[in-house]
Amino acid sequence: MRFWYNPNFLAITALLFLSIPALKSLATPGFYTSHDGETHTARIAQYYQALKDGQYPPRFAGSFYNGLGSPLFVYIYPLPYFLGSLIHSLGFSFTDSFKILMVAAYLSSAIFSYLWLKAVFKSEKAAFLGALFYIWVPYRFLLLYVRASLSELLAYSFLPLLFFALTRMVETKKPAWLPVASISYALLLLSQNLAALVCSPVLVGYLLVLSIYRRSYRILFQGLLSLIWGFIIAAFTYLPSLFERQFTRLDEIINIAYQNHFAALKQLIRSPWGYGFDLPGTVNDQLSLQIGLAQLLILPLILMVILLRLPILKKIKSHWQDIVLTDHIHLTFYFLLIFGAAVFLMVNWPPTIYVWQNFAPLRMIDIPWRLLGIAALATSFLAAYAAWIFKPGLIFLILTLAVLVANRNHLRINQQIFYDDQFFSTYKGTATQYSEFTPVWRDSTSISSTFNQLQPLTTVSGEVRIWNMLAKSNGISFEADVTSEETEIRINKFYFPKVTIVDKQNELRQQQDWYTIRSDDRRLNQDQDNSGLILLTLKKGSHDIIFEYRETILRKLANLLSLGSLLLVVVVTFRYAYKKQ
Repeated sequence: MRFWYNPNFLAITALLFLSIPALKSLATPGFYTSHDGETHTARIAQYYQALKDGQYPPRFAGSFYNGLGSPLFVYIYPLPYFLGSLIHSLGFSFTDSFKILMVAAYLSSAIFSYLWLKAVFKSEKAAFLGALFYIWVPYRFLLLYVRASLSELLAYSFLPLLFFALTRMVETKKPAWLPVASISYALLLLSQNLAALVCSPVLVGYLLVLSIYRRSYRILFQGLLSLIWGFIIAAFTYLPSLFERQFTRLDEIINIAYQNHFAALKQLIRSPWGYGFDLPGTVNDQLSLQIGLAQLLILPLILMVILLRLPILKKIKSHWQDIVLTDHIHLTFYFLLIFGAAVFLMVNWPPTIYVWQNFAPLRMIDIPWRLLGIAALATSFLAAYAAWIFKPGLIFLILTLAVLVANRNHLRINQQIFYDDQFFSTYKGTATQYSEFTPVWRDSTSISSTFNQLQPLTTVSGEVRIWNMLAKSNGISFEADVTSEETEIRINKFYFPKVTIVDKQNELRQQQDWYTIRSDDRRLNQDQDNSGLILLTLKKGSHDIIFEYRETILRKLANLLSLGSLLLVVVVTFRYAYKKQ
């Protein structure tokens, strides 16, 4: 009976119960219109197929770019698609796998944010309200029903888990929390790289604040060590993403994308809910970028508390540090600062634009209003502080009702649609917004729809019989009987390192002697070219060809680093668990 009346159990149960109206629209049969839901689900389908084809880890999506393939998984976060593939392998459709993962991400964000805020405030009431503000916020519903951004939703579910692990590591002074924090950071990194980029400075600042106020550099050292460890676990994605970027159009496109995605201040305060897109400028946007009316209500309450309490705290100089720590005023100031910085970096002001133009890492975020996720984190902490500092239950009740009522119109999909698994398994788009992962060997990022009609192989010249062909997501194998003196065969796949072409029958294995990358000297028709595709010259006779994308030396090294650091987490965790027994 103690379990059922445990305050933590009751608070988490209440959070899950209040998640039902927030998620009920996902129970609608079929899929729904959104910005990114279709492409995220197509990525799940391609990741699943890559795993079936023996890609460990998956790197190439076979059907994207109208069948020319894409090195998408070399660069982007794999966790949403790995988890989606696991769910699909249990017998669920790709549509249901996507929706199940969206629900799981939302519910886990409620639980993890509660655990973090409970660790900070030691109050079930404060942790409940903060977690409620974290999940009942316009940006969360924008991710769910407008953008359907599975990756970002998942990232913001692991972020409070990482804050919880770091907080427990500081309080308990036990190194056993270090591997937990490292795994949590790795999960954040592998969920969404742009969200991780936004959140990482906030995490470092959190560690710095705790280190300064507790006068312990050990806190900062252990925290940074856990973040570095987490990055190494995610190295199999991030090392190629950092050091093989020159193989794609990523930098040339992303570095200018931010210019059209600033927000007006009034949009952050109040803007109509919509399901369209963020258009260039700040006038005709068809989606809401509001922070949240209830979230904004917290700010004057917190400022009032600070103005009332600071004079009292300053009088007690002898115990200033202890009082500040127990009062949580240091973290309150920090998250107020984070909120202010997030707003500043989103608003279309000349000083903001100047910062974006002159700070290159910031431009990688590509959409300034992504910082709404950080604003939501900050206001959830401030809401928890308000519930902790204001003892009367009436204020707690008013804030709870305020956040539920203010978001009551954000809880539904736009339009129901239906896609079968075949649609996602053979998805022909680029599955990106800007086609930024187009290999640089292609002259343009555009792909004509007539490529959809091509076979994996095309005979360009000569006479050849091709048979026993097998196409996979990361390669093609076939046998060829060339009856002319030589023939040219175009492999309708993008060139991308590391391509290998092996003729088993003739024992020729050096791909440099086997193919050339044509520019645009041969036109397929008036509106498309074959630049960046692979042209194979074969001599007269029989050939047994294997064309395959393989790992570069860098990717192999990254894979080993990730595997080794993950095994180290397991070893260290079991060691501390054994000592505890």
